[in-house]
Amino acid sequence: MARMFPNDISQRPEGTLLIEEHHEGNNEIYFIPHSDMLTLANVDIVSPESHKTLLLNINITQNYLEIFPINTLGSSTDFLKHKYSMLKSIVLDGFDFEFPENSEEIKYLLEQLPIGFVKDFDYGLGLIKELQPLISTLEGFGVEQLIIKNTKLEKAAIDPTTKTCVLSYTQFETTRKELAKVVRNAQKASLTIRKAVANNTLAFFLDNKDYPQKLLKIQDTALARLVAKDVENIAIAMSKSDQSLTISIIEKNAKKIAQDQPAKLLKLRDDIELVTLEQLIEKYKQMLGKRLSEGDWQDLFNENPFILSMAFGCPIIKVQDQASVGGRKISGSGDKITDFLAKNSMTNNTAIIEIKTPQELLTGKEYRGSVYSPSVALSGSLNQVLDQKYKLQKNIASIKEASRIYDVETYAVQCALIIGKMPDDLEKQKSFEIFRRNSRDVEIITFDELLEKLKLLHTLLSTNEVEEI
Repeated sequence: MARMFPNDISQRPEGTLLIEEHHEGNNEIYFIPHSDMLTLANVDIVSPESHKTLLLNINITQNYLEIFPINTLGSSTDFLKHKYSMLKSIVLDGFDFEFPENSEEIKYLLEQLPIGFVKDFDYGLGLIKELQPLISTLEGFGVEQLIIKNTKLEKAAIDPTTKTCVLSYTQFETTRKELAKVVRNAQKASLTIRKAVANNTLAFFLDNKDYPQKLLKIQDTALARLVAKDVENIAIAMSKSDQSLTISIIEKNAKKIAQDQPAKLLKLRDDIELVTLEQLIEKYKQMLGKRLSEGDWQDLFNENPFILSMAFGCPIIKVQDQASVGGRKISGSGDKITDFLAKNSMTNNTAIIEIKTPQELLTGKEYRGSVYSPSVALSGSLNQVLDQKYKLQKNIASIKEASRIYDVETYAVQCALIIGKMPDDLEKQKSFEIFRRNSRDVEIITFDELLEKLKLLHTLLSTNEVEEI
């Protein structure tokens, strides 16, 4: 026998349910669409019952409920067909559902479906949109029927022959919660990003002084990174793990990126170098404002050896820091140590670099008529470098043999002394300049002059970037 029950939802065309009892304890429930949906689908509306589609199979004897998700949208080309491309049915086994015999009881039964299930038959039942990835995954495994058992299972199982996947309710619920967590994170990340985009876009058209740009902060999740990746012209505060991941990805794929997008990789490199240079300049400024030891400055130059290249008019590379240049006495003591031993990257000609501190004075007392003698620190350091040069040239053969470094030469050893800061007094500046310009063998450079060279380099890089754009 058959009984029809209207759906009392008033906000859209009401579908109808048809119950057919096959045998005691087993009912099949069919969905009959509203005539408006049939009209929309351009099918016969004279006999809606002819379009009945199986929606549920309830077997109270064997304690299972089988759902056949269908497409109930009349405008769809898949109207009244399976909702999913491969998954045909979902079985809830062992959930002790009450056996429905009328419309209200069917509605009540659907309300008792687990979280994650569509509970309105006018939407064709099945799983909610958040669980679409689960369906896609199952279909990727070739599954046509999902069975969820309300019992404990050690492992889920897929039978390729019957194309069936069996999950425990606990396993299904764990999967649902994990997907729901991702959706919540996506919504939260999306809201944060949309707020930042709204603020910064409006601030761009307003006065940025009164309405400043806001830094975009996102949670440390892959999902948030994906949501934020297409947001342009907004700075993103990346966590340390984000930074490490980004660097790791670029390192591993550098060759491929260089082949596919060389211009972008080159620009990225330039941008990174520019930002790194800005940070180095700021650090250098801070160090100049403190009383630091020679060791602190040696560490800075050791970490950023390219700064030393600016002390010479040619490209150099560091060979060794705290290098011995010979001079050992018979007693075994007295090795001459230079702060940095470098060489011309093209000719291998050796260079010696001695590092002092910015606090060292460059001029001494006034000698006569606004003429100042070099300070003890300056003249002593100058002689120290010259002595290192002499020892290096004298002992180069034994040094190369002992260190197994053969690609260094001492044709004409270059020397640089980094010491002090430029005096403020003009007469002292004149005396210092006269002294150092008459020093043929040692290039004397002040710490603040190196800072200006770094700033000039930054300006040149920034100018090139603007011109390329």
